[in-house]
Amino acid sequence: MKNVLDLAHLRIAFVALFLAAASPSLLAADWVWRNPRPQGNTIRAAAVSPDSLVAAGDSGTIVRLDLRNRTWQHVATATQNDLRAIATASPSTWIAAGMSGTLLRSTDDGLTWTLLESGTRENLFGLACGESGFGLAVGSAGAVLVTQDGGQTWARRDTGVNVTLRAAAVLSSREAVAVGVSGIILKTDDSGASWKQQRVGATLNAIAVRGGSLIAVGGDAGYFRNARVIVRSTDRGNTWKTELDESGPVLYGVSVGEDLKAYACGEAGALLSRAGGDAGWSRANSQVEHLLAVVVQMRDDVMAMGSYGIVVTGKNGGTTWTSNFSEKEKPLSSISFFDAGHGVAVGEDGLIVYTRNGGRDWQRSASTLKAGLGGVAMLSPLTAVAVGSEGLVIRSADGGDTWKSMTSGSDMWLSGVGFADDRTGAAVGWSTILVTNDGGTTWQRRPTPAGVGDVGLHRVAWASPTQVAAVGWLGIILTSEDGGRTWTKSLSGTTQHLRAIAWSDPQHASVVGNRGVIFNSSDGGRTWAAAASGTDETLMDVAYLNARDGVAVGESGTALYTGDGGATWTASASHTKNHLRSVSGRPGTPVCAAGWGGAILCVDNPSSAGRR
Repeated sequence: MKNVLDLAHLRIAFVALFLAAASPSLLAADWVWRNPRPQGNTIRAAAVSPDSLVAAGDSGTIVRLDLRNRTWQHVATATQNDLRAIATASPSTWIAAGMSGTLLRSTDDGLTWTLLESGTRENLFGLACGESGFGLAVGSAGAVLVTQDGGQTWARRDTGVNVTLRAAAVLSSREAVAVGVSGIILKTDDSGASWKQQRVGATLNAIAVRGGSLIAVGGDAGYFRNARVIVRSTDRGNTWKTELDESGPVLYGVSVGEDLKAYACGEAGALLSRAGGDAGWSRANSQVEHLLAVVVQMRDDVMAMGSYGIVVTGKNGGTTWTSNFSEKEKPLSSISFFDAGHGVAVGEDGLIVYTRNGGRDWQRSASTLKAGLGGVAMLSPLTAVAVGSEGLVIRSADGGDTWKSMTSGSDMWLSGVGFADDRTGAAVGWSTILVTNDGGTTWQRRPTPAGVGDVGLHRVAWASPTQVAAVGWLGIILTSEDGGRTWTKSLSGTTQHLRAIAWSDPQHASVVGNRGVIFNSSDGGRTWAAAASGTDETLMDVAYLNARDGVAVGESGTALYTGDGGATWTASASHTKNHLRSVSGRPGTPVCAAGWGGAILCVDNPSSAGRR
């Protein structure tokens, strides 16, 4: 019997060890973009096949539009490097290129991608492929890579120049043109073995081809004014004529349709169009004032894309334009889930969005509030409380769609709110602590400890209905063991601003803050010890799914995971540079982060890491 028990204990120990080792990998899945759609990262390139439009951009972003049902799909990639170019090698074969020599290839119309060996670390800005399999990628220091097999393999070619090449176009199985900085134009008639060189003056950022006609666009930023240029060739790139040379935003994208109608786009929402033949260029109202980096034509529509994932669509031959830009600039400050389905996120200028399907889709609240909101907490599937500027407290009873103002008794900025249950909660802000015992309907102000003085408190978190802690400026940590009625100051060991706190159980907690600091407590918040985060980026929030598995997020898209209760932290691929201000996560709820540009990203199926 003893041997049987020993064997059972050994098996239990092995399983525990396996789960401890496996949980970080289970949690460290890539984040998936959920809001705003189709993307909030800057889109730098796009191309069209018979059935789809595929766009690529910053942080390894690829999104796909199915032209048959007009639905967008986020596509996972094996890189966080910025992607700057994309092209079709056949109706189902795609190639994408980007920084540090990144090359990706898809053979299923952009649904899945494989990372290729490019043989270079130069940044790749331009890409073009022909039906014969001949193609080229171009980039910094005059880099030109040539493929003869539809992008499966690549070889470096010497162009004789050392300037950055921005774009490329393929005219036939042997002919191609590359353009770039200082108006450089390179032409090959022998598949890249040799190159002829000419210049037109201003930097050329994009090129498009239709038959033997090519149009290149660009310009240069100036101290007093920007200059933009459009040049055209009607003899397969051998000679060029300037069609536009004027002051205005620099141009970064161009497209030529089957009828030779052309569109160009660029900085500050610049959008130009030109009918076929020798017609001049006219300006269109793009509805936006931010970068439009790429423009494509598809069937009856024209689409320009750019910063914040802006999509501007032209109908009726480009006579009317609409934009999806609404809310894309506004940051989200806080996100909270009650269960596997119901969540709310709030931010600046009254931005409130909510979900009822676990974060897959988000809807804009009916609220017309314009005040800044700093924190939100869900108390039930229908009840949520948010706080913000000038002591604002609002409450929703329908899952985040409509809201009513509550009296807080304070006129100070409130940056965080948290609840132990559906009745007991606290809100914190500038030298302010408020507590509630009726689900956020009424509030009472509580004093900060003697000697603390004026201090900004960022976040508050509960370990139990009696145990709560708040963190803020200059490393301050305040704890209460009587439900928030009285507070004491703990020594954090840092003067860095602390941004958030999360409890993994009533004895264990982690705080995060400026310059990537992380401190852990194992005695209910009385004492704290530093942990290595591996980053200098400011960490804005932290959450635990259970006693071991946690996540922290911060500036520049930083995302970290722990599988050992905060002792060690590992970086994860968030696939965004947007600052992440808040993260949700507790047993039975999605792990989602929110931040700049209305960004919401979620980890697919994180609950598997929490099952023990």
